[in-house]
Amino acid sequence: MNDEPTGRRVLLTVAGVVVVLAGIIGFFVGSNSAESSPTFEVFGTLALPTSPASVALYGMVLAGVVMGGLFAAVQFASRYDDV
Repeated sequence: MNDEPTGRRVLLTVAGVVVVLAGIIGFFVGSNSAESSPTFEVFGTLALPTSPASVALYGMVLAGVVMGGLFAAVQFASRYDDV
């Protein structure tokens, strides 16, 4: 059995770590900025309350979308790899 990590497993692990870190950072940002800004706008369309949970969730969703886009780009580019 091959114990070396595959590229897909490494990318998924990195994406998971990034999403978790975005949630942790969002929690701290939300807990420290609620007094100065009671709401924040998402792409200028949706106003959300500045709470630790909402900022953490927003950070995790945004990081997940970005990492998913990068993962899709890598899969698309790997189709054309001749090596």
